Amino acid sequence: QPQPAPRPIPLSGQFAVGVQLDWHFASLSQGELGLLCLLGGGIRSAQVYWLGEIVPFFRAEGGWYALLAAGMETLPRQVPLVARAQLETGAATFARRVRIMPGMFLREEFTLQGAAAGLVDADIEAAEMAAIAEMTARTSSAPLWDAAGFALPLPSAFASPFGSFRAMNASLRTRHTGWDQHAATGTPVRAMAAGRVAFAGQLAIRGSYALIDHGLGLYTGYAHFSALQVQAGQTVAAGQVIGLSGNTGRSSAPHLHWELRWRGRWVNGLALLEMWLPQTDSG
Repeated sequence: QPQPAPRPIPLSGQFAVGVQLDWHFASLSQGELGLLCLLGGGIRSAQVYWLGEIVPFFRAEGGWYALLAAGMETLPRQVPLVARAQLETGAATFARRVRIMPGMFLREEFTLQGAAAGLVDADIEAAEMAAIAEMTARTSSAPLWDAAGFALPLPSAFASPFGSFRAMNASLRTRHTGWDQHAATGTPVRAMAAGRVAFAGQLAIRGSYALIDHGLGLYTGYAHFSALQVQAGQTVAAGQVIGLSGNTGRSSAPHLHWELRWRGRWVNGLALLEMWLPQTDSG
């Protein structure tokens, strides 16, 4: 049984009335995630104000943690961040301005034919984005992932990157909300982490689609399945097969598209996989 990695040394810290706030990021690029850690005795609850959101800290590994992100389309700028901890003896407040940096995104051009070409439509895309926004509106105050953490859904090579600016059939300009991986039709696709299935069904662009709620407003989505093997409301374990890859929806060849959403914002799933996350027994 491998031992979990120790908490990394923070990049900086702030102190107030016996409480320490450790920063594991200095700035955030578009699509990037960051972690805060509160340490100290007598903490009853804590939350951080960020991009108009009130994000709760959660308890794990002897501390209190908050997961934050800058979305793929969040405007680069200086953003205020305020963390507040309710203590047995009062309260502690920490404030800092965080710079959101421009992301490095590619440009891609695609020509789709047949039924997929009929889905190169701004209205269809807007309706699907609205549906996903509604599906991912629910947030919980605790993580649903477990000690297994997050891992890729497939071991195969990447085909198309997160955040790319896409031109389709020289008419539609859009953004790529996740990563594409090569996968022949029928390849088993695994849940990236433990959670609860929020949706399993058909969408126009994503085809046969599964969406998993991992808690704290964090969701992973998996598109273009040839077959789904989970149902909405079902609890899944990290690494559990949730479906078979395919070519359904707006797709030109068999592959897996997967994506990560945090509190209504598209974020880079690989950035999450590269992060240290605290061990949790939730799930």
